[in-house]
Amino acid sequence: MSIQFATSPVEILAWQRRVLSEPRLSHTASRIATSLSLHINSHSGVAWPSLRTLARVSNTSYSSVKRAIRRMVELQLLQVERGDARRANRYRAILRRNPPRPAAQRAPDPAPRQQAEPRPVDDAAIARVVAHLNRAANACFPDAPGTATYRILRRALRRHAPETLCAVVDLKTAQWGRTEQARYLRPSTLFTPSRLEGYLSELHQRGRPASPPPPPSPEPPRNPDRTTRPPTAPGKVRRHLDAMRHILGPSRS
Repeated sequence: MSIQFATSPVEILAWQRRVLSEPRLSHTASRIATSLSLHINSHSGVAWPSLRTLARVSNTSYSSVKRAIRRMVELQLLQVERGDARRANRYRAILRRNPPRPAAQRAPDPAPRQQAEPRPVDDAAIARVVAHLNRAANACFPDAPGTATYRILRRALRRHAPETLCAVVDLKTAQWGRTEQARYLRPSTLFTPSRLEGYLSELHQRGRPASPPPPPSPEPPRNPDRTTRPPTAPGKVRRHLDAMRHILGPSRS
């Protein structure tokens, strides 16, 4: 709990008002508190008058001053630092007590990301994928429990459906079927998690519909004022020239 002491003249005046409005403090003690406030240093907030000085200024007895100071300490109006034979007591006027700040609560850890629950896997699904792979690759991989093929497919089927794995088999069979890579048509290559994700991405890309062709560019508008004439054949031109010569007659030199 932090304590705010009266140091400035405004705060000392506020402390005097607090003392005078305290109903549990006697009139004599209030007069002694007012006399004590006159000795508070406005820079350090400390007062060090002797008990006899307070008794003389407040026009009370020595014992009344001791009782008043004891009562102000009980009411948390005054803080006393006991002196010794060489130094008088030190007094600080308590203006208010600030309640302790609540400890900063640590934010709760975010809830862990819930992972997708694994799919139930049965031996029938494993046998189905193995049979499809054997037909596509012309192989004879076993599907019995305890084999490497069984373990690989069981792990892959926890995340993917049998139809998805069969689609991966068909994709790589179409790519590798008649090449040297046909020897990689095996469970350890197709269904290993690091490679299976790439094959699934490739399968997804191939499954996308092709983009439609761009629309044909519009033809430029034709000018209706301009009449288009079909090209004239050479024979027609020749016959036309002969007719003109016959009408005009032989040319004169």
